[in-house]
Amino acid sequence: MESRESIEVSGEIFAETDEAILFFDGVEEMWIPKSQILDMEESDHFPGVVTIVIPEWLATEKGLI
Repeated sequence: MESRESIEVSGEIFAETDEAILFFDGVEEMWIPKSQILDMEESDHFPGVVTIVIPEWLATEKGLI
């Protein structure tokens, strides 16, 4: 299996603090530390949907992959 360093995940941001976002992937809500978000982009086609890029280890820990 090829190892990835980061992955893209799409979902919604339900809440935000100075330190983290409350991210909803369509199944589950989870807090994602802002310090671990490598990139974030809002969807041009789906209002309220964002795509975040996070380290693979964090995506695994959060059950996203």
